[in-house]
Amino acid sequence: MKKVVFLLVLLLPGIIFSYVGMLDDFDTALKLAKIEDKEAIVMFSDTSCVYCVKFVKETLADETVQDLLKAGFVFSQIYKSNPGKASYVVGEEWKEMSYGELYAYFQIRGTPTFWFFTSENALLTNLPGYVPAKDFTTILRFLGERAYETATFEDYRSKESTFMGEPKIVRVSEEDYNYVLQNDPIAREYKDQEVDKFTVWLTKDESTAESLLEEGVFRVILLN
Repeated sequence: MKKVVFLLVLLLPGIIFSYVGMLDDFDTALKLAKIEDKEAIVMFSDTSCVYCVKFVKETLADETVQDLLKAGFVFSQIYKSNPGKASYVVGEEWKEMSYGELYAYFQIRGTPTFWFFTSENALLTNLPGYVPAKDFTTILRFLGERAYETATFEDYRSKESTFMGEPKIVRVSEEDYNYVLQNDPIAREYKDQEVDKFTVWLTKDESTAESLLEEGVFRVILLN
């Protein structure tokens, strides 16, 4: 047992730095997804879960997976032991609950379990168990392209896809602008830097936003 615990301690730093865009809070992930018009993925994890560690160290370390996440998703890994509260719609009302209660609400019986949400925080689907990078790439493309509206996953995966995301400008309030800047690890305010199309760029200038979109930036946040 001591060897297992020691091994997990050694692996934890890899969890933190495997994907720079990873969050650790349920509410923040859903709020950012709504502001940025992205889909949210919440990975329900456990500190003693070997396959959770494997997913983070291997699948999330894959370059294509990271690019797809940055382009169209907000990703969060949470634990039942998380401090604080989380909130979600139960019936027709928002309910605040502990993370333990959140796990029970989403019926988490094993980890990792992934829940996928639309940009409006509605449930899309869930997926239990470890997923290798190649399969997770297909899942991200299937959801990001909204292929589920016209095709089954089996049909979709039988065809090659190069979909990476949908570049767009999202107009936001000053409050939401500041929230993105303060809470999204891949968000930067644009000030004539070199343009990375997978960064969430924020600007208060219309022409700058249009220019960034022309350069293929997947998400431009414009102060309305």
